[in-house]
Amino acid sequence: MGSDPSSSAHDPGSLVFVGGTGRSGTHVVGRLLGEHAAFADVPIEARFHCNKRGLPDLLEGRVSFDGFMEKLRDFWWHRVRVDSEPRGLYSLMLRSAFDEALERFEGTYHSDPMVASRRLYLDLLWPLAGEEGKPGLVEMSSHNVREAQILIRLFPEAKVIHTVRDGRDAASSVTTKTWGPDDVIKGIGWWADRLRWIDRGVAGREDGAGYSLADDRFHLVVLDDLVAGRREERLAELCGFLGVEPDQGLRSFFDGEMSAAGMHRGRWAQGAGTLGRTRVQRRYERTLERLEGEGNHVARPLMDVMERLG
Repeated sequence: MGSDPSSSAHDPGSLVFVGGTGRSGTHVVGRLLGEHAAFADVPIEARFHCNKRGLPDLLEGRVSFDGFMEKLRDFWWHRVRVDSEPRGLYSLMLRSAFDEALERFEGTYHSDPMVASRRLYLDLLWPLAGEEGKPGLVEMSSHNVREAQILIRLFPEAKVIHTVRDGRDAASSVTTKTWGPDDVIKGIGWWADRLRWIDRGVAGREDGAGYSLADDRFHLVVLDDLVAGRREERLAELCGFLGVEPDQGLRSFFDGEMSAAGMHRGRWAQGAGTLGRTRVQRRYERTLERLEGEGNHVARPLMDVMERLG
């Protein structure tokens, strides 16, 4: 696919991609890291580098160049969510800078797709780090983990964090959204299916072969443990993975904003009767058992946290 993808007019420091299923804590973990002096956080899900018809689909031939550019210029530049809130790259940069980056991408992609794709990402998002005077950047699109293999190929220096949450609470939260299932039982199935997609992406399985990410490039955060369980231990592990010490900004956010109550831990059981709670619990336990049998990387950590925290 071309020459060394690390070459670019930019000289990025630390790049961190945070991802997971919907309602799993990706945003709050991104914000936590963005409070550290080492990282600026992208305040929206940029998506063009990991979602459907994004850079992975372009590089793998699943979308045409024109199809990718059309979605980038339109949907990923400015979109309006179902709650009527606008989203998109327009909130991060001037249109002139956006157009200049796209023009450069169009002129270089066909001669070296990997280098051009890396440069596009950095052109569009790296200025945020410069504006804050920080040496690193954190981006928290949900599909980052699913596309972790290709992101690491584009950015060999990058690190990927998978944020996962108790599936009962994730499912309960999803039911409040127009795009998700309308009850917790269905929500657990929805959540499990997305964890399977993520696991396949992390493992990079092709024709039965696996290409798992190295430990120094991939880290799992169980949100429940970070906010209600072994808080200090898990925070130390996260910072160690990133090669930083907790500073005042990160510590202040962690202590003030990241709690069991703030994360609505246990919301799945609120308002449910004994029978309803029992049904959800049984479904969740069976789902974790199936995921463990499939070798999913999140199953055992989630089981351990459930046993310790209830």
